Amino acid sequence: STINFSMSRRQFHWKLDRVYSLKTDETVATFIISTLSTLHPDALKALQVLSCCGFHTDVAVLELLEESDISPCRGIRSSLQYLVDVGIVEIAGGLVAFAHDLIQQHVYENIDLSQRLDLHFNIALFLGLKTSMNSASIQAMGSIEDGFKNLYISESKTAEGPVLSERSLLSIATDHINHAGPDFILELSQRKLFATWNLIVGKEMSVRSNFGCALHYYEQGILFIGNGVWIDDGVISNHQLCLDLYEGASNASLAMRNHKLVDYYTSVIFQNVRFERSIPAW
Repeated sequence: STINFSMSRRQFHWKLDRVYSLKTDETVATFIISTLSTLHPDALKALQVLSCCGFHTDVAVLELLEESDISPCRGIRSSLQYLVDVGIVEIAGGLVAFAHDLIQQHVYENIDLSQRLDLHFNIALFLGLKTSMNSASIQAMGSIEDGFKNLYISESKTAEGPVLSERSLLSIATDHINHAGPDFILELSQRKLFATWNLIVGKEMSVRSNFGCALHYYEQGILFIGNGVWIDDGVISNHQLCLDLYEGASNASLAMRNHKLVDYYTSVIFQNVRFERSIPAW
């Protein structure tokens, strides 16, 4: 083949004439096929976790995941150094990145779908529980607004010192749970919790005037809570959660001048909220 990894020399070797005749994407694809199958199972597991985090991820996040069952037997840290040595990933500026986006894509797409959803779910749950945004804490706070304010105060430190704010952790956890998707989560209490995460991250994006991202999170929250679930059950207020999500989506849509979406979200609010409470949405 064009590119091979030599285990004895611990380096890649290639035929230059054939490399020059190939396009970049074909060269990388050949590299992927010819080397990843030779990885140690722990290194492959670490690579799969990395691929679920996207093209690059914060070293501090991986330090946290080191404590979890998601981490391979030898740990992510030891596998990471091996992956750096063989040129599959790089570490710079506190970030771990794949050497090429096609490597990340290949690893991610070759994880069995159920295993991939499990990884996203477990990463989300582990990181989310590192914040104050779990069901018990939200219930104790009394309101989602209290939880939103609390994220500006708390922070999480890793073993080696980097600091991740709760806002960053919750945002990362929310992205992972959205990749798992509402169809993967059957427990209603969990779906409501993850809808709440999306609401809080959506509010954060709105504060930053990133209304496109805000709308995305509000819509994901709506998918988790489901349609027509406006009746309270005494744990997390369904009614208030639904109202906040739909109002957030309406306001983000208005900021983006998407009047069709504004009409849709406000109409749902009018159908489910008493007139005097629905006026702000209008």
